[in-house]
Amino acid sequence: MNRFMIEVDGAGVAVPDGSSLLTAVRAAGVELPSLCSDDRLSPAGSCRTCLVRAGGRIVAACVTPASPGMRVDTGSDDVARLRRDAVELIVSALPPRALADGGPGELAHVCRSLGIGPEAAHGAGGRGVDDSHPYVHLDRDLCIACGRCVRMCSEVQGTFALTLVGRGGDTTVAPGTGGPWIESDCVACGGCVDTCPTGAISQPGPARGLTSAFHPAEGRTRTTCGYCGVGCALDVVTRDDEVTAVLPARDGPVNRGHACVKGRFSHGFRTSPERLTRPLLRRDGVLEPAGWDEALAHVARGLRAAVEAGGPDAVAAISSARATNEENYLVQKFMRVVIGTNNVDNCSRLCHSPSAAGLTASFGLSGGTDTFDDVERADCLLVVGANPVEAHPVVGARLLRRVLRGARLVVADPRAVGLALHADVHLRPRPGTNVALFHGLAHVLLAEALTDEEFLRERATGLPELIELLADYPPDRVADLTGVPAGDLVAAARLYGRAERPAIVYGLGVTEHLHGTDGVRSLSNLAILRGAVGTDRGHRPAGR
Repeated sequence: MNRFMIEVDGAGVAVPDGSSLLTAVRAAGVELPSLCSDDRLSPAGSCRTCLVRAGGRIVAACVTPASPGMRVDTGSDDVARLRRDAVELIVSALPPRALADGGPGELAHVCRSLGIGPEAAHGAGGRGVDDSHPYVHLDRDLCIACGRCVRMCSEVQGTFALTLVGRGGDTTVAPGTGGPWIESDCVACGGCVDTCPTGAISQPGPARGLTSAFHPAEGRTRTTCGYCGVGCALDVVTRDDEVTAVLPARDGPVNRGHACVKGRFSHGFRTSPERLTRPLLRRDGVLEPAGWDEALAHVARGLRAAVEAGGPDAVAAISSARATNEENYLVQKFMRVVIGTNNVDNCSRLCHSPSAAGLTASFGLSGGTDTFDDVERADCLLVVGANPVEAHPVVGARLLRRVLRGARLVVADPRAVGLALHADVHLRPRPGTNVALFHGLAHVLLAEALTDEEFLRERATGLPELIELLADYPPDRVADLTGVPAGDLVAAARLYGRAERPAIVYGLGVTEHLHGTDGVRSLSNLAILRGAVGTDRGHRPAGR
């Protein structure tokens, strides 16, 4: 990424192309209030709390692009006074409790840094609360109409559940459906909670007001979410040895400061009365609580006896895809080094062994060919047999965000899964006809010269045999086999074939079939025909 130099308060700082002045100022180590701004969202410039002088003018830093050689002044008395006035004006409409008790929120932090106390808040309140939702509560008296929650819901999550209602000083956030929050389209991802600068939208309980940007460094543990295979980075906040909040990590490489309802709020299972907190040892046919030393000794004796009686291969281990890579590594290391066997399996094999076989046959390696970042740059997504909106919500939100920004979308699934609502073409094949469908798409790519001939000539083999096979799968015959109208098949193939960066995302709807490996190989053929392998284009399995 190209960088250029600007001057902030007399010091030079290098910033990437496309940076705002707010980004540049922060890169110089200067903190500015920015109550309507969040790095995860598009800028709004509505609160005017990040004012600076640049180019002889006073501007809002969050919406002003930085340019080479620009000189920025943040510290002069008149500019600092204007920022403080903007914050005081916002605070004046709030009730005093907005700043009481040293709250952890962003507005409270800004006010403390500026020496603004609860006496500056004169709002009468009385606009009411909405606590109908178990995870998200709304206190309208604390809303400053910054719009961050609305943008988070639309731009990051893609749910569009929130809006701003009212006029002037009475403007506040509300569910877009007009009723109580619990009856809205909210999916409880927690994004609105995490971006709210005032605590107007918060999670109930001791974590009220905590966000990923403003939470204590002590009592914080970085971890990886175990609910699905996406691998979201989370920060667990504890107090007195109890979990008070689970927050999305802003620097998480996959989730980028976002989470879903499970990772964000479902830590309540820890205190469920149904949760096992001690090992159970079977005595006389009945499982009874036991101490850890006793339980581990019992397991060790059983493993040792099995090895002595039948050798190391008498023992096998099955691990979980919900465990981290590190935990699964330790399982296989224990089996191979301590027990002495290669009998190690994982529940992912049942789901994606066809991926391993099919991708290895096509590409020589068993993994997807691109990262999620690569897929997010695609201009056409072919989503097959996968429902990431529900099964992998954070990745589903990223894919939806890409579609909302202009990427074309083809969904192949008998069901009306979440992304299908936004598809340009939704192919609904009869269950068990995946391979015929993919061959039909490949037939159209070849028939309409939508293939990358140079790539095929230099980097692929077996094209004549594939052409001979695909001759039996014209659109009309594929329509008879799959139930997909020939016109839809052709339209989908053209969208995929004419894209500059087509990407394929598939899931268990492809792999958990008797012919799952053939499904993966025929999908791979589509990517190969388009030259979308190793050429900055995308193809990856969606995981479990």
